[in-house]
Amino acid sequence: MHINYKLNTKDLDATFLESVKILFKDKDINISIVDIENDEDFALGKAIEAGLLSESISKEELNKALYAD
Repeated sequence: MHINYKLNTKDLDATFLESVKILFKDKDINISIVDIENDEDFALGKAIEAGLLSESISKEELNKALYAD
């Protein structure tokens, strides 16, 4: 199972932790935390990730596009 949460640190509390424990009962999990300063950058990153995962673009094509003048 894969779940993404987008929230403010003010919303992190015991209730949030308990909900994660209930969803992933007795399983090893991986938690990543990303500082989202700009929603546009976040959306671009997700689009790039999706493109790479679907293999619709190669890493060479991505590098070429990112570093083009």
